[in-house]
Amino acid sequence: MKVFFSTIFLLISLCAHNQTVRVEVTVNPDVAAEGLGKAVIFSLSDSTLVKGNYMDSSFYTTDITAALNDTFYLKLIVPEYLDTSLIFIVDGNVMQLGTIQMRKNLALDEVEVVYKRPMFERTMNGIKVNVNGTSLAQLNTLFDVMKASPRLTSPDEESIEIIGKGSPLILIDRQTIISNEELKAIPADQVDRIEIITNPSAKYKAQGSGSGVIEVYTKNFSLEGYQASIRAVGGLSTQIKPTGATNIGFSFKKKKFSINSYFGVNYQSSNSLGNGFSTATDSTDREYDTDFYTDRTNIWQYYSLKSAYAFNDSHRLTLGLNGNGSRHKSRNTGLTNYYTDDTLTLIKSKESEYGSKWLNNSAFLNYTWETDTMGSAFEINLNYLRKKDNQDEINLSEIENPISSAIDRYDVQAISKNQPNIAELRVNYEHYFDTTGWIVAGGGDYGILINGKRFDQSNLVGNEWILDNQYSNSYDYREDIIGGFAEVSKQWKKIGFRVGMRTEYTKLYGFSKSLNQKFMDSNYLAFFPNIGMLWEPNDKLGITLYYDKGIDRPQFSNYDPFVKIQDSLNIEYGNPNLRPSYEHSIGLEVDLFYAYNISVTYNRIDEPVSYLNFIRDGSFLSEETPFNADFEESWHLNLSLPIDLKWMNGWNSIWVSRSKYEFTEEFNRETFYNTTFGVYSYLTFNLPAKFSIMNRLSISKWGGDAMTTGLNYRWGIRLTKKFEESKFRCFAEVANILPNKQQFYRTFSNYETYATSQNKFTTFKLGLSHKFGRLKAPTNIKDSSSDQSGRI
Repeated sequence: MKVFFSTIFLLISLCAHNQTVRVEVTVNPDVAAEGLGKAVIFSLSDSTLVKGNYMDSSFYTTDITAALNDTFYLKLIVPEYLDTSLIFIVDGNVMQLGTIQMRKNLALDEVEVVYKRPMFERTMNGIKVNVNGTSLAQLNTLFDVMKASPRLTSPDEESIEIIGKGSPLILIDRQTIISNEELKAIPADQVDRIEIITNPSAKYKAQGSGSGVIEVYTKNFSLEGYQASIRAVGGLSTQIKPTGATNIGFSFKKKKFSINSYFGVNYQSSNSLGNGFSTATDSTDREYDTDFYTDRTNIWQYYSLKSAYAFNDSHRLTLGLNGNGSRHKSRNTGLTNYYTDDTLTLIKSKESEYGSKWLNNSAFLNYTWETDTMGSAFEINLNYLRKKDNQDEINLSEIENPISSAIDRYDVQAISKNQPNIAELRVNYEHYFDTTGWIVAGGGDYGILINGKRFDQSNLVGNEWILDNQYSNSYDYREDIIGGFAEVSKQWKKIGFRVGMRTEYTKLYGFSKSLNQKFMDSNYLAFFPNIGMLWEPNDKLGITLYYDKGIDRPQFSNYDPFVKIQDSLNIEYGNPNLRPSYEHSIGLEVDLFYAYNISVTYNRIDEPVSYLNFIRDGSFLSEETPFNADFEESWHLNLSLPIDLKWMNGWNSIWVSRSKYEFTEEFNRETFYNTTFGVYSYLTFNLPAKFSIMNRLSISKWGGDAMTTGLNYRWGIRLTKKFEESKFRCFAEVANILPNKQQFYRTFSNYETYATSQNKFTTFKLGLSHKFGRLKAPTNIKDSSSDQSGRI
């Protein structure tokens, strides 16, 4: 640690004689490609790179570190125009280079814009991951992009977590997702960028934001004309399980109007197999072992239509319709042997079929008014989502007593229908005070969730399913959340801060129709402060310190007290007395050369929702219900090492976490500790003849409050070939080169389990994509509305 801080202070001392200089220039071509221009500053003495940014408007500004009389040259690169350079000598804190007239490249009649963006950029709030224009756009889905992004991982191939933070709040075009399955429905090549926000602003609702925020932005079409794309991929695993995907996209812009659309389908079939062994940890001698096999298929379909109209340079209206859904089918077989005092007492054989269909249809409307040229903006955002989630499960169980030769059957069908309606209105205003660096923001929002759920359980009588009213249930649930926030920030030459406060009022109501009674009627008010500080002693070092607070409200299904019986040995039920858990996070991030990042995070969660899971005395009946534990605290260390060379680019990440879990006396559990770690590498090698090789490798060990895994590893390689000025490309991929057999160690109230399973097998894929269209730059570009501080 002493060596680390000594290195930091050495870097500071070496650059202490320099000053921060702001460079400003206006580019005024007749035609410019908004968002695709690039400005690069070099030292004139040795031509070393000083700073480079992508321009999002005709006005460009950035900060560099320099001494008086230092000489530099600025190079501007804009598609369809000749590269232009300008020499300047530093004579003050602000260098206003005036307006540069760029000459059109008359040799170009029509241009195919090919550009390469940096894969990720550091900001005060976290990391911005550029997808469009990078090798990440070659992946299959948004879920794959997230797994390949810095600071993100998927411990179970189903969820997304920010390393050191947990499960974040995820928004797509400012709409909150309600299932990670939605991430598997969006193609990677329709994503523009992802912002991984480890230090979220107070404008974000508190639910989930204590674990960070991920903002996903799909493409906006900024070039005049049209463009269409088509993509297809197919593959086969060594288990002879096919997989495939296809999607088409179309974008069009004419003057002030633009439209973006895409449609696609993904198909995946897979299988898994494994076994487990469980033993009681109380004074009884009870244990059981199990073997299982599962076949499953998934189909994801999606569509999106996003349109924008710019009334003028200050007023813009964006609206869209989105839909995504899934059909899932699985068939599972299992055999479990139960022992008491080393004597086989029960044998359970089980067959189950599970099917689910869900569809999300959503709409959004966003109005933005840029009230001045400094970046101040007033914004109104309206979202609506209607989800249909239907599930059908059949469990056929036979339980044999080998001592008495008695055989019992338990054949049930469970059908559930879940159809929530979610609406949200947000109003925000952010004001920039001239060039002083002060920013004040405030706003409010109202969200409502109305859900009616029905659960029907039937018993098999002969060949007919007969509804069992005793174990069927339906209920209504409503959640109202009113929020407001205020925030102020200030940026000086070398230091900046942001302080915000968010307040939320929550009202919950639940009524069980089957029980004919309210099982929930509560309300509460909560406050969520956050603070962030950024110190930039020079352009080679940045240090960020932050604190934020968030909330994790239980899902409405966790409140339902109705008992659900899977078979005669497994039951589960909700808990209407669950309380929300509150998350506190303190973080320190150090950026060297605004590329290499070291982050240290401390998290504490008060009353986290865990699960009481135990075997009843004198039997093997397993019960499960959610319950508030005491607290959870954890320390996390993460190191990100990007690579950006002419022939290779990507990033590497190393992280390690240490967690402690304390439980209340109801859990009957001792303090539980977990140490997890991971190494991740995502690299693209650029080869001659427009070939490239993408290599993805991860090695990790995961855990939670009741589970620890063995070592997990994943390795995949993709070879890509580009044709026709990058309009057409094809690829071949090998995934899961070394199939991993997962190991799980689980600890519950009065028993523990060890299990192994394998659900990933070597898979071979082939794919192709093609883009075509006729593009030209728009007829005008507007001044920047973003603060291009240049933290790359």
